[in-house]
Amino acid sequence: MLGPPIGSLIDGEPCAAEERTEPLIDPATGEPYGRLAFATPEDVDRAVDSAARASAFWRGTTFEERGRKLRRLAELLANQTASIAQLVAREQGKPYVEALTLEVLPALDHLKFIIRHAERYRGGLAVEPRHPFYAHKRAHYMYDALGVLLIVTPSPLPFASPLVQVAAALAMGNAAILKPSERTPLCAFYIGQLCQEAGFPDGLVNVVMARPEETLAMAGHSRVDKVFFTGGVEAGQHVMAAAGSVPHPVVLLLGGKHPSIVASDADEDRAAAGIVWGALANCGQNCGAVERVYVEEAIASRFLERLLHYVDRVKVGNPLVEGTDIGPLNTAARRDEVHRQVTEAVRGGARLIRGGELPHGPGNFYPPTVLLDPPADCTLMREETLGPVIPIVVVDSLERAILLANDSDYALTASGWTRSAERAERMMAGLQAGVMTINDVLYSYGEPAATWSGHRKSGSGQHHGTPGLREMSNQRFVSFDTLPAEAPAFAFPYDLAQTDLAETAVRYLHGRRWHHRLRALIRLIRMPRFRRRVPVRSVLFSARRRVG
Repeated sequence: MLGPPIGSLIDGEPCAAEERTEPLIDPATGEPYGRLAFATPEDVDRAVDSAARASAFWRGTTFEERGRKLRRLAELLANQTASIAQLVAREQGKPYVEALTLEVLPALDHLKFIIRHAERYRGGLAVEPRHPFYAHKRAHYMYDALGVLLIVTPSPLPFASPLVQVAAALAMGNAAILKPSERTPLCAFYIGQLCQEAGFPDGLVNVVMARPEETLAMAGHSRVDKVFFTGGVEAGQHVMAAAGSVPHPVVLLLGGKHPSIVASDADEDRAAAGIVWGALANCGQNCGAVERVYVEEAIASRFLERLLHYVDRVKVGNPLVEGTDIGPLNTAARRDEVHRQVTEAVRGGARLIRGGELPHGPGNFYPPTVLLDPPADCTLMREETLGPVIPIVVVDSLERAILLANDSDYALTASGWTRSAERAERMMAGLQAGVMTINDVLYSYGEPAATWSGHRKSGSGQHHGTPGLREMSNQRFVSFDTLPAEAPAFAFPYDLAQTDLAETAVRYLHGRRWHHRLRALIRLIRMPRFRRRVPVRSVLFSARRRVG
């Protein structure tokens, strides 16, 4: 018996429809370990309605109250790190220690960052007026809550990704509807329970186990204010189309095809160790995983020797067994797709150096696989692989490597390896990716101040850091004019005096020579209408920079 199904958490209450269940499969054994109950259309409506009600209350709370509950959430997480990591390892398939370092630790670090930095936006950020006629005004950017945010997350980071986004949404005064991957629902349900235990109001965080049709219904719901989607390109396109029917904004974090360039002056041992980890961590199931390697010919043989040294020491096994480096792929379908891409590349002329064979036995395991010089047009080099595969291409120059690295529909993450500051600058400037690191990989996800942003098929908008917080709010420009004035500077009547004021203002603000600007300034100050409408002191205060 598999026991009662795991379902949604809506308005503080679990709900699971027995007639809408499917088994949950352990990726390490291939055996079912539970059942997932999908939400009904009525559940979706209840989730949105309860989130809208909770949002109306929550947006008026002080940041001090939000901060207290977020700190309580962080305390709960810190006290349950081992159980959370074990849950991630069992449900998703990454080893226990990797669940700690790539899921639990980043979640705690991001929580601390969110609590500290979201407060800056509560009172708004001051804006210094640059126009001298408006220099006396007190201006701010205000960041208001958006309302109800739909957060759709995938299986590769089943705990860190949803928790960080939910916490950021709550910190900025929003309600969150979390729609997790159907392959990793337990982690999301646990997040919902943690939020309840931390004292957040019922309905503020709803966890909805939705099929595609219900997910699209939420994305296009009139009471959902913004959608944050992380996942595949095709699904992201459907979500964006559904949201566009309302319309409301969408932030997309889609696929990646991370190129890593090894320059001829790189420390080949460090580059090899970093690339093996960057490609094989989480069995390659990261949108930022290294999926293409371009190495300069002068260093290629030494680099390949060191890379194989590290690959041969990677231990594949049960993610709950100590000493395991990589566990299984999350689903059998993902393993089949990885093997298809590898087989196609070999048929196209790639040299298979390690792995590439389907193992016998239970579970979705696949060996670390290394290929040399796969054809540039094969699927392995063009589309996401999301598996433990390292394709290596030998190039004759750094410029050639940059050219090939940029020849992709994706532009999410990239990396380079070099001892030279000049070459590092060349790669940072030349590689077209939202995240670019030199002599390291994957770490930026664990750095709370680092943003993730994709271009092309990799998505749009910002995740994490202060730009990610701003994405979860409505930015408004506000100003307060405290000084008495007859009327705005350029208000009616449009008579000869106003024409003279306008023409003189153009000469002062945009005159080509300083003495022309100075004469225009003197003429403005002599105009009665100008003096009645614009504080002359503020204009004179900024005149030195303007005229000089």
